[in-house]
Amino acid sequence: MPCDRRSSVPGDLSRRGWELTEAGDADAALACHREATGLPGAGGRTWFHRARSEQRFGHDAAARSSFGRSLAASLPPAEAKEAHFQLGKLQRDAGLLAEAEASYRAVLAIDPLLAGAHILLGVVLRELGRLEESVEAYGEGLRLNPSVAAAHYNRGQALLSLRRPAEAADGFRAALRADSAFSLAQEALGGALLDLGDADGAAEALSAALRQRPEEARLHHSLGKAHYLRGRRQEAAAAHAAALALDPSFAYAHNDLGNVLSDLPGREAEAHHHYAEAVRLAPQLAEDRLRPPAPSVPRSLPRPFPGLFLQAHSNLGTALKGLGRHAEAAASYSAAIRLKPHLCEAHKNLGAALTELGRPRDAVASFATALDINPQFWPALYDLLDGQQFLCDWRGREARLRELERHLDEWHSRGRLGAGPTERLHAGLAPFHTLVWPVSDKTRRRVALSRARRDVEAAEAAPLVPPLRWGGGGGGGGHGGGGG
Repeated sequence: MPCDRRSSVPGDLSRRGWELTEAGDADAALACHREATGLPGAGGRTWFHRARSEQRFGHDAAARSSFGRSLAASLPPAEAKEAHFQLGKLQRDAGLLAEAEASYRAVLAIDPLLAGAHILLGVVLRELGRLEESVEAYGEGLRLNPSVAAAHYNRGQALLSLRRPAEAADGFRAALRADSAFSLAQEALGGALLDLGDADGAAEALSAALRQRPEEARLHHSLGKAHYLRGRRQEAAAAHAAALALDPSFAYAHNDLGNVLSDLPGREAEAHHHYAEAVRLAPQLAEDRLRPPAPSVPRSLPRPFPGLFLQAHSNLGTALKGLGRHAEAAASYSAAIRLKPHLCEAHKNLGAALTELGRPRDAVASFATALDINPQFWPALYDLLDGQQFLCDWRGREARLRELERHLDEWHSRGRLGAGPTERLHAGLAPFHTLVWPVSDKTRRRVALSRARRDVEAAEAAPLVPPLRWGGGGGGGGHGGGGG
């Protein structure tokens, strides 16, 4: 259709095109802009106004071309700045990230104090994987305008990716100062505080996020992890159960609920159920991880991590071992090892299952493999010494006992585990084992104290279920029944 105004002056037709744009008449407006840019003497401003109309009506590819023509024809600085800025937005939306970076840098060459350009440059650099530069760009934008909550949040996410959780937490707090209702920032603050070991702070932040988004399973799951680190097993179990009530296929929540239940006496069968569900569901996560994200999924969202699959196998093995199903436990540990041959904990646990199955030589080989992978994986050293003693296999024993004595002294005197596992796993060394090892009485006492502390913590975490009383008279032993 032709423009409804006749003129040989590009500016006249361009103005008419913009009037029609403001009126929402796309076809008529674009007809006038096309005629305007087709006239002799059409300059940068004529192309600029055409680009803005095309952008308004969603003709993004045409708008990118017209902004480019406007800049090539030269524009006054104010309009050139706007053209580069809008072109950068269109290029980013089209996935043309390198071009978008160039456009935002062109904006900043004209106006170095434009906070929005620094911030959007930070967005593009983050999507290009240039995280250090992204943090710098966000920081400069926020120095110029500290009130942009989303920029504080995105900068914090980049800092998390750089493994700088303390700075990330500061960024999320700044986002909340700018917008106290920003629940994503509350959630992210909770995650950063978990990374920093501040379980109480994490629980507080995640609870605040849940008050705004109570139907989000992921938040309940994260809160469960915070409660677990606080030693609040019952609250952790309730949070993970709430996550599963909202999303029964949430494999991570099944796995972590299994972890909680495995610490609670009498809940072994439930722990096994949830580990088994995690194993059943986790392969789908692994398949999803290999697919490219759908176009509707924002680039900033994390993709599922298939490592849960091997962790779930390992945890299922531990649950099966606790139920006395040692052959099935060994199969689960072997599955975890196939997925990750250097998972030393799975080799150690496989050895423990093989010991129960009456295969001490295979068990010793598994313990030795765990130590080959990590010579400071102390639980494997304990079990290897025990297994070799059973087999009367004295090869390497003296050197291993010297290493054991040195390690126990480092741990119990100085709290140093080296590259070994956490205290929770390490404290599993039974004091009885040290009676047959040539270690000092001082070391034996330290081992016994460590084990006692762990057992007391486990007892404190376990609820007393009323009524708790011993049977008497003709009732026999055990817990009494009935109330009263």
